[in-house]
Amino acid sequence: MRLPYLVAAFALTMVSTAMPAAAQKCDESCLLDIAGDYLDGLAANDISTVPFAPGVKATENGVVSAPGEGIWKTAQMWLYRHTNVDPVTGEIVVLGSVSEGDGPDKKPLDALTVVRLKVASRKIVESELLVVRPGEFALFGPRTFTDPHPLFGAQVPVAKRSTRKELAAIGRGYFDALIQGNPKRVAFHPDCNRWENGIQTTNNPVRRSSSCAEGMRRFPYMHSYRDVRIPIIDQERGLVLAITAFDMPLQTRTIQLRKNKSFEVTPERNRLPRTLFLYELFKIEGGRIRYIEAMMRNMPLGADLGWGGDKGNANHIE
Repeated sequence: MRLPYLVAAFALTMVSTAMPAAAQKCDESCLLDIAGDYLDGLAANDISTVPFAPGVKATENGVVSAPGEGIWKTAQMWLYRHTNVDPVTGEIVVLGSVSEGDGPDKKPLDALTVVRLKVASRKIVESELLVVRPGEFALFGPRTFTDPHPLFGAQVPVAKRSTRKELAAIGRGYFDALIQGNPKRVAFHPDCNRWENGIQTTNNPVRRSSSCAEGMRRFPYMHSYRDVRIPIIDQERGLVLAITAFDMPLQTRTIQLRKNKSFEVTPERNRLPRTLFLYELFKIEGGRIRYIEAMMRNMPLGADLGWGGDKGNANHIE
């Protein structure tokens, strides 16, 4: 006669013990809220309202930097922020730029900024910052954008969506295409464009730049990449964000682009040797790269991002 009561009690116990775990799950809305708290806190130079976990690991440009240090002390307002979240990985990545006020000459002091956060139990357990100021990369356009390109927010028709595995492979394939100088390594949409640090680097008459595909032929001097991470994949919107470090040793060489055209690589022209910290967001439709937004910073050769990652290509620095 007591069996029904025992079953009911057991069911109630199971529900009550499962509720805390469910309550800790952070969906897209939850991640966006945490991203907003972080971004607003950074602009206000105030970490008190940001849900950092005890013992949070934090870096800036690959160097350990506690929350409240570095750009946290100098940022005054956001000029641009493009937030991406992935509830599967529990990660947030923001591509943006901040104002750090005015310099002695009254010219604005701006910085391109990438934020990567890892969330667990609704707390930030990892905080990674890339900060790029004038002179730290050849391209610098912190005031180009005020809003993300509409393509990034548009949903891809179901028939043209890729799986998470396929999206990740396209991101990795793009890096392979760079070091191989092989535009056939990945599929590009004919209208693809790439922006680097706020500057359009494809189909730009001012820079006399070529298409996304054709431009791949120039980059074998990038030599090798490592420490690959893919914190963001969004199947509905066709997005994948990949992080890596490219190592470019000292070299002088001629790259044959086509039968009648070549490209000269020199230490002076290509700022060699160096390592490039790269954070790259791809919009993919029907398996083709449609749009790219990237932020990057030059570092001394061999510099460490500080977070490990998957093995890159087979090349190595000799």
